[in-house]
Amino acid sequence: MSMRELSVETRLSTILARGKVEAGFRALSPEDAVDRLLRPVLLAEGFSPEGTDAALEGIRNREGAGSTSFGAVALPHARVGGLGRIVGALGANASGVFDSGPPGIRIVLAFASPASATVEHLQFLAQVARLLRQEETVADLLDATDPGGLLEAIRRRER
Repeated sequence: MSMRELSVETRLSTILARGKVEAGFRALSPEDAVDRLLRPVLLAEGFSPEGTDAALEGIRNREGAGSTSFGAVALPHARVGGLGRIVGALGANASGVFDSGPPGIRIVLAFASPASATVEHLQFLAQVARLLRQEETVADLLDATDPGGLLEAIRRRER
């Protein structure tokens, strides 16, 4: 097996196709959004309920130290021990995501990376920022009405 095959997948559309994608997504708060988006993904990845709680707590703590967001996009994330690949979930809503939380957030991309995958984590973050800083990408995501449309909007812009 070459090093290339061992590398962690960092392509957003591939990660989200194996994760959770939701159009018309609403959450009570940023914490609730992370929970609703990533909990099912972590459980599907084989994490125990306790392990999932710990991973989500890690993301909340990481966000408490300084929220990662720009424009209409929030990117709650953390590196998590025991994870074998980057996992992610995306929720989008043109009329806003949070009932109470930062106003103006329309897209939440929550993700977790393996604790050991520092390089891939940074590559993924850079790729996501590049994609989601494009107004056209954001507009396409907000126009999408189902998960397929959201994934297609991302695939169109990926290089």
